[in-house]
Amino acid sequence: MRTYTCLIVDDEDLMVQRLELFFQELSMTDTRFRLIGKAYSGRKGVEEALKLKPDIILSDIVMPQMDGISMIEQLKEQLPHTQYILLTAYSSFEYAQRAIRANIMEYIVKVPLKEEDVKRALHKAAGILDEIKQKDEKLHSLHKSVLENKHRVQKQFFNELIRGEIPSHRAAEMAERMEIYFFQSYYCCFIVEMNHYDSFRNEYSAVDQSILRYAITNVVEETVMNFGASLASDLYDNRFIGFLSWERSRSDMDMENACQTVGRQIVNHVHQYLNQSVSVAFGGANRGLESIRKAYMEAVGVCEDFYYHDEHTVKTSLHRFHYNNGFRTDFQRELRDFLAWLNREVSREEIDQRFKLLHRSAYENKIHHSFMADLLRDFYRDVTAKFKARSGVTQNAGEFPVKFLTFWEQLGFIRDFIYETLQDGSHAYRTEIIRAKRFIEQNLNQRLSLQAIAEHVNLAPSYFSSLFKKTMNEGVVDYINRRKIELSLELLKVRDYSLLELCDEVGIVNEGYFCKLFKQFTGITPKQYRKKLN
Repeated sequence: MRTYTCLIVDDEDLMVQRLELFFQELSMTDTRFRLIGKAYSGRKGVEEALKLKPDIILSDIVMPQMDGISMIEQLKEQLPHTQYILLTAYSSFEYAQRAIRANIMEYIVKVPLKEEDVKRALHKAAGILDEIKQKDEKLHSLHKSVLENKHRVQKQFFNELIRGEIPSHRAAEMAERMEIYFFQSYYCCFIVEMNHYDSFRNEYSAVDQSILRYAITNVVEETVMNFGASLASDLYDNRFIGFLSWERSRSDMDMENACQTVGRQIVNHVHQYLNQSVSVAFGGANRGLESIRKAYMEAVGVCEDFYYHDEHTVKTSLHRFHYNNGFRTDFQRELRDFLAWLNREVSREEIDQRFKLLHRSAYENKIHHSFMADLLRDFYRDVTAKFKARSGVTQNAGEFPVKFLTFWEQLGFIRDFIYETLQDGSHAYRTEIIRAKRFIEQNLNQRLSLQAIAEHVNLAPSYFSSLFKKTMNEGVVDYINRRKIELSLELLKVRDYSLLELCDEVGIVNEGYFCKLFKQFTGITPKQYRKKLN
């Protein structure tokens, strides 16, 4: 039930006491109305009202220094939804006219004061406040719907545009309808790419993924608009597309500095506000709608370099890698030598050292990721075949993750598979899983990410996720959520925690999401569980 806060403003002490007593007695039968303050003059009423922001103000008209109507006229702009009830000993036509002009809700003669009149006025004010709230909620919902629809339309528009499915004349018409005017000026296309996207998909539900993608789009758009005409849109998978426009041509150095500044802010803001890691790739300068596909392909080309980079990278077309695809044969030979060397007698330290040499060799003589991913997939297949022939390992080479992972993440996946297999299968992961579970328990009241847990046990996130599920018969996220709910059940047996307190204790920010998880694991809501305990 909604509570309505009330403020009394009257220069007569007896009337203030009478109204205070009225609210005390009213609270016995109707708890909706709560008196939160009082003032003895119009000026003091303004101060108290701006400080307390009451829903309803009951005020006398005739007061020294500032009368009640003047006070209300001064408050209207800053407290537009507050409802005003005037109490007066004077049934003056002049006051009535001023009250009507000020759009005052109720005008009550207080000599004698009839409590039924005050109750009726309060109920009327509550009804108006409820209508205002409903309208605000509808407007907020409509505004959100319009924004979401705008992003969906933009996403479809840019996807069709970069695939060349929209003729240039139709593209111009559509851009004008969406109020996108800046493509006739100079602009560059940029792509925001989520790091650790494989972990992101494992960590969040489909609904939460959609919410976070929408939030990332908004953060990127709000960040870039500070640097010129711009827009951003969700694209597909782990990518978002954006455009930044400026009025005149810029030198390569100016472009480079501007892109680095914008990109660094995008990276920092997405991490700061949403705790997500991204990298940003900028294409070169272009002009005109007909150049959008070219601008997009330039940015996509820059994205290819992320394969050999760590997270939080900002990359421009001026500093692209030069790929040495002729090195494929040499690197393939290094992988074969590694395979021949690999046996059950080698230590973990020796494996680490050999993988560091592979990493250094690949980084110094970069092969394009389309070729390197194939080499690593074949290497993983050969490793599994070798162990299968020797010890009956049944892991399928088809499980090797190629999409969305960097070179080091793919190499790390193979390294961790070798760790596990060389340590006799069932015992290989025991130490890592025990450490991971201990880390989860120690940080159960925090927002735990798959990436952080994997780093703690020194395993590649994608491999750790696969290993944990195979060992525990439960995904990492499901395990964490179950333990959080189990902790909340233990806490509720100790004392009657509020929903907000429980969320804080188990590290779940969203109360609605907590209730959803609670019911998923227990079959009942937290409220029903409390009643069951009592």
